[in-house]
Amino acid sequence: MATKPRLLIVGAGFAGLTLAKKADAFCDVTIVDPKSYFELTWAVPRGLLDSKVAERSTFAYKDVPGLGRFVQATVSSLSSKEAVLSNGETVPFDYCAVCVGTSNGPAFKSQSAKSREERLAELKAIGDEIRAAKSVAIIGGGPVGVEAAAEIVEVYAGKAVTLVHPGEHLLTGQPPKLGQESQKWLEAHGVKVLLQTRVEGAKPGDSAGRGPTSLPLKGGPGGSLQADLVLWCTGSAPNSGFLRDGELAGVLNERGQVKVEPTLQVVGHPHMFALGDITSVDENKMGFLATKHAELAAKSIQAMVKAGGPSKAGKLGTWKPNMGTPSMIVTLGRAAGACRVGGSVCTGCLPTNIKSKGLFVDQYRAQLGLKD
Repeated sequence: MATKPRLLIVGAGFAGLTLAKKADAFCDVTIVDPKSYFELTWAVPRGLLDSKVAERSTFAYKDVPGLGRFVQATVSSLSSKEAVLSNGETVPFDYCAVCVGTSNGPAFKSQSAKSREERLAELKAIGDEIRAAKSVAIIGGGPVGVEAAAEIVEVYAGKAVTLVHPGEHLLTGQPPKLGQESQKWLEAHGVKVLLQTRVEGAKPGDSAGRGPTSLPLKGGPGGSLQADLVLWCTGSAPNSGFLRDGELAGVLNERGQVKVEPTLQVVGHPHMFALGDITSVDENKMGFLATKHAELAAKSIQAMVKAGGPSKAGKLGTWKPNMGTPSMIVTLGRAAGACRVGGSVCTGCLPTNIKSKGLFVDQYRAQLGLKD
């Protein structure tokens, strides 16, 4: 029986997990991640306030069938031939996919929890703080900040929530109407929205900045904002530190993203791919798109395996940023939402029924073959 080629996947997020499942049939898969669980990150704002959502949207990798060999570790260094792991193991490979994603505010992407149990405990603790706080400041009006604010005021009507955002409208980078519709809903539910306003001289600390805290404001109304609790939703940074030194340092751009060809192959390394939020692709960084990256890469790797190597595989499929049509659904609690597809924006039953009600949790669990 022929030996299958070795595929190393660095990072078990949306892209890594999908690729591992797809490639297990034709590759000897090793997938490496520092934690032993997966989390549907778009469900976190609701999971902070609903333990049932948190439990169903967070699961152990050991419960996912057909994943290949999972190793809980970090990659200390990566070359074009092998990875050295934090546990001392060296993993040689024939093909590799870098799927390490980005870091965000600790409430929404844990920086310390290594197990599902630890993460659920974190979510509960932050949820308890939100419940106890009389006033909450949310810093950042991107999708995470908007959705977190909506979840809080839906569960705790009347709680003082202030959303601080430096842009002219919420959801910067999206059509203004999407941000305006979201702002309209938030303000109708009691959220105070401060646009063109920054928090000066303060940085994200703990997942929730315990108060009472005084936040100096620049722009907008000026002065300072008093809050019992601060949730930081101020963007993300690529988890590419392990690539900054060594053979592959040249694959990073100035933002720390991995430079890729239209095929999602790493520039200069046709047997290596970069997928998901870590790539230099100019598009919305979303879990859904990361899974689609992985589906494309799986087909390409399979073609290479059948052909006998990257140089023999012929023309591979290419990726269209945002799949050719930029889209986004922003949940506004369980019974409302706002949706952008191309240049069109809508609210009402379409985004609500597609995403807001169930957050795709059941669909994603079924897709991975998880048992309920």
